[in-house]
Amino acid sequence: MRFLTIFLLLFSSLLADRDGGPYLGFGYGVSQYDDGNLNESVIENRSNSLVFYAGAYINKHLSVELGYTNFNASTNDSFIVKDDSIKNVTLSTITISTLAHYAFFKDKLDLYARFGAGEIDQNNIDNEGFSMLYGVGMGYRFNKYFDIKLAYDNYQIDYDEDDDKSTDYKMQLHLVYTAIEVQF
Repeated sequence: MRFLTIFLLLFSSLLADRDGGPYLGFGYGVSQYDDGNLNESVIENRSNSLVFYAGAYINKHLSVELGYTNFNASTNDSFIVKDDSIKNVTLSTITISTLAHYAFFKDKLDLYARFGAGEIDQNNIDNEGFSMLYGVGMGYRFNKYFDIKLAYDNYQIDYDEDDDKSTDYKMQLHLVYTAIEVQF
């Protein structure tokens, strides 16, 4: 998957529209954790999150993005669950996604929808898991280089506890964040 991600981003960057092109972004937000009854109870289900992403506009209406999200922005900030004992849950994810854009008001306002997939790492689960990513957002472009956006992302994680190829737990992460984006 990492090779495919690198290939798609490189290929998209080479074919990027002159009016589009590559971009980098950094965001900060609040996430909410739903463990799908994996644990006995969730004591603290909110956490601050950091978002980093890089992408390329293929044209005015389509972009491809590689992102990293740390759902526990500081050492004192983690989800807390109770099972046999009380545990801190730390989560991070690497994703690749496609964004469909609709710009209006002379390209100042941009509405978009996101669809993607990624790999999520959770500290109290032995292996990494596959995650589907859905999101919507709105961006405001100050000039041709700087953009600020408000976004909502939903990560859906199907966890197979006993490796029998069935979903035992359907976990979700909801993330609302604001980001600053720089386009080159």
